[in-house]
Amino acid sequence: MPKLVLIPSDGPSEQQLAQIEADVRAGVVTDFLTAWSRGNSLGQLEAEFLAAQIDRSTPDGPRLSDELDAIRQSTAA
Repeated sequence: MPKLVLIPSDGPSEQQLAQIEADVRAGVVTDFLTAWSRGNSLGQLEAEFLAAQIDRSTPDGPRLSDELDAIRQSTAA
């Protein structure tokens, strides 16, 4: 599960925001892989739901759902 991060009152820098986003995305992928390896369908669904939420909030960025689909296809082959 992604961790909470304290953000200064004057707002985070672009670099801090990029690092926070990368950490959250990596956490979702890690959670998905852990759930996949354990056969935990609920955990997979949770990671997929979080990925969809992230994709909706960043429509111009890379789609995390596509990353999870690629992982699923590569591990199923």
